[in-house]
Amino acid sequence: MNYRYLCLVLGFVAGPIMAQNQFEQLHEIEVQQKQIEAAQQEKQRQLVAAQQAQEKRAYEAERARQQAQQQAYQRQQQAAAQKASEQAQAARAAQQAEQRHLQDRSERFEDEDRALALEERRIKLDAMKARAARTNDFVDAELKDSAARSDVIQSQADATRNISSGAKSLMESTGDAEVNRSNKLFGN
Repeated sequence: MNYRYLCLVLGFVAGPIMAQNQFEQLHEIEVQQKQIEAAQQEKQRQLVAAQQAQEKRAYEAERARQQAQQQAYQRQQQAAAQKASEQAQAARAAQQAEQRHLQDRSERFEDEDRALALEERRIKLDAMKARAARTNDFVDAELKDSAARSDVIQSQADATRNISSGAKSLMESTGDAEVNRSNKLFGN
């Protein structure tokens, strides 16, 4: 760029010396003005291009920064979602473990309950078998019990009869004695 300005300056200085007439000088001035304008336009174009390049770099830098920020945000969101998913999965696993524990406990209780019911039925069955095996003993015992009751009842009846007979004899004897005494008193 410095080379162009140097040529321009030399052209301005050398132009009037070489020009032969006024028209040529005007033409030279006009050419020099066009060259200056062209140089200024070139300089303006270069400034605009440099400014556009700087704006483009700034835009691309801003865009890259926004993209990096968006990617960082997305990574944070993914990490948060991953963490929430892991926590939810851990909570589900803990809940399932608790449910399995409760179910196992319930099944153990039911198994124990069934075992106790089965044992109770076995005991009743053994008792029924023992009773069936000893049926004759039970029948004999029941007959002896029944005979003993009958004997008690019979004894009570005999005792009551004996008391009644004794009371009757006493009354009859007392009545006879009274009759005898009254006969003695009245002299019959």
